[in-house]
Amino acid sequence: MMNLASNDKDVEAQGENATVDDNEDDSPCKISTTSSYIANLPDDCLNRIFKCLETKDDRKSIGLTCRQWLHIQNDNHESLWYRHPNDPDYILPKFSPEIFPKVLCKLLTRFQNLKCLSLRGHPEITDLVTLQSQFCRSIIQNLCLDLCLEYSDTELSLMFSWLPRLTLISLKFCHVTDEGLYALAECCSSLQTVNLSYCQSITDSGISFLLQNCHELDSLSIRSCSSVTGIGFLGCAQNLTHVDAGDCKLKPEGIEAIVSGGGIECLNVSPAYRNFAKVIGEGCINTEAVMTISKGCPLLKELNLANCKMVELEGWLAIGRNCKNLELLTVCGCKLCDLGLQALCNGCNKLCMLYVGYDNCCSSSALEFFKCERPYVIW
Repeated sequence: MMNLASNDKDVEAQGENATVDDNEDDSPCKISTTSSYIANLPDDCLNRIFKCLETKDDRKSIGLTCRQWLHIQNDNHESLWYRHPNDPDYILPKFSPEIFPKVLCKLLTRFQNLKCLSLRGHPEITDLVTLQSQFCRSIIQNLCLDLCLEYSDTELSLMFSWLPRLTLISLKFCHVTDEGLYALAECCSSLQTVNLSYCQSITDSGISFLLQNCHELDSLSIRSCSSVTGIGFLGCAQNLTHVDAGDCKLKPEGIEAIVSGGGIECLNVSPAYRNFAKVIGEGCINTEAVMTISKGCPLLKELNLANCKMVELEGWLAIGRNCKNLELLTVCGCKLCDLGLQALCNGCNKLCMLYVGYDNCCSSSALEFFKCERPYVIW
């Protein structure tokens, strides 16, 4: 990258020192110039060069060479603080409530083509950003508002109105209510992935409105939403393929509603082990619930039943009989018996991972037989 900068300067220096020889006025090669070769290239050409840079360091430092490259770098900046927490380089920036809105406004002005934005755990930004109107006509597609506990439904609704192109939003641990979900569904109808985990104030009414108005919704997480019973899923579209409803108080009719679309491919209904004693008889996944899931989800590929201790033999037989596309099954902490294990071995031909853990009712001989019949599947 330093070579690029130095070459650019060399070209400029050569241009400044170039003169026309009086004795060779007609020579086309002896032409004075004061501009660099880079400055003569159109932006689309520079963009293509930028996209060919292979390393993050090159993409970060190219803006230091000249203003034109800085402009190209800004135009290609698509993510702001949007990183996975498991990223080894992930560091949540620390800002005071007073300075953060100003910093955000400047960055939103600088980076006009952001597609991914994370405000995870940051202070409120609504008032100042409203005045600056930096979000208007935004092309942001992915928004993370996890742990943004200070936002009210009114503030969230205003933010949603700025982001009509959202396809993914995460609101984990937020205080959003059904009113906020109504605004989200109305403003961002192109949503494909929504994470509402640990949002304790939402109910089946908000879930129903979201599903009925966001027709492209593919993935929905309502993990640990204690007021959700599942009935809001009734009539959901077949394109809803991923549902995480773990640790919810699902009712039998709620289970039927979740599978009513018939398109579920990945389903998690596992209760948190620490809360299991509280959900016995209330939202507990039992044999009947598993039978309903197996019959209503012919496309099911992944199923998490960890800690579902109320599932008996008939439930395992139903999975083996109906879930022909199942690839991953988690039954850690369940009462899986020898006959149930045999049913899974015989019926789920596509099963490539079975997590049984150490807390099961299977004999060592049954486990060894399964391992011989289906090597490298059981864990």
